[in-house]
Amino acid sequence: MLFPVYAERILKETVLFAALLRALPIGLGGVSALIGGTLSDRFGRKPTILIGVTGAVVVGGLFTTQTPLFLWGILCYEGIASGFKTAGGQSYLISAVPSNRLGWATGWYFISMTVGSAFGSAIAGEVIDRTDYSVFGTGAMILAGVLFVGACLFLPRLAQHESSASHRKRDGIWKSTLNVGAYLDLSRRPEMRMLIGLRVFPTYYWGSVNLLMPILIERIAGVKATGYYGAISLLFAFGCQLAVGRICDVVGHRAPAFVANTVVTLLAFGVAFFHDSLIALEIFGILGAGAAWSLSTTIPRFINEFTKPDEKGHGVGLTHLAWSTGFLLGYVASGFLINISVHVPFIVAGIFLIVSTGISYRLWYMNTKITN
Repeated sequence: MLFPVYAERILKETVLFAALLRALPIGLGGVSALIGGTLSDRFGRKPTILIGVTGAVVVGGLFTTQTPLFLWGILCYEGIASGFKTAGGQSYLISAVPSNRLGWATGWYFISMTVGSAFGSAIAGEVIDRTDYSVFGTGAMILAGVLFVGACLFLPRLAQHESSASHRKRDGIWKSTLNVGAYLDLSRRPEMRMLIGLRVFPTYYWGSVNLLMPILIERIAGVKATGYYGAISLLFAFGCQLAVGRICDVVGHRAPAFVANTVVTLLAFGVAFFHDSLIALEIFGILGAGAAWSLSTTIPRFINEFTKPDEKGHGVGLTHLAWSTGFLLGYVASGFLINISVHVPFIVAGIFLIVSTGISYRLWYMNTKITN
């Protein structure tokens, strides 16, 4: 979260530079998720996750160097690894948990992105304010290294689906690495196309928020306040995830997806028109994080509904590519649009969210008609 601030304050670069610096690894993460999804279905969930976790080990190095080549190298590797982590982690979750408990389990699964990031943001703000960015970066690498060793030793290996082993023997190593045909087949299904839209359009907003909110708050209140904003918003998001996950297990995931999408759309326009107020930024930002993460909590259930048992990794890979595409567009476009006005990036994000709200309504309406 603090990387755009680091780029502006330490590297003395523009917001657009930070956006472009993040663009390539985000794109790489989407592509690598396709490979990770195939490997997860063919060779197992755990090895795919472990490859992904190595990206978390190196990313702290961003804050220990000002050399562009090293910055690019770290971000590119982290981007590739993040695709493996997402594909392996979410397909592991879907395969390990009964469908009637998947919503609740998804809420807990996302603790790694919300509660961990919340404490990380608060600690980062304090450490950087008291020392410097390099101390924080070094500590982050050490802690992530401990996490990697723990995953190697203690994360259970799941049994592979039988058809996965037969496919692997028949298709060989190359097709097992990137099974283009399987992804094309998935993308032709109408429900998967809607799910792709449900990932691309809301994530455009999330990319804009991740770039601009830390910068806007830091300009008004400083880096420590920015760190605590990140902590509070993610802790609130964690509570929303657990609540929505439980609701999904009781009433299904389509109605919660529509409600969360509608709420985050309204909040995006709120930020657009009240961006010069610290209180408004914090309120709309915190509530927006909760709504956006609530929507994300419904996605594994959609993937589980729309894919077969031996397609879970492919489903995660395809939807993560959609997520990366939306995040990439939001991050880079907002870096350009902020030069016009601070209002414009959030208004554009709100328009994208209106589209995704329409998609979520259609999914909910179709399910209501089938039920009736």
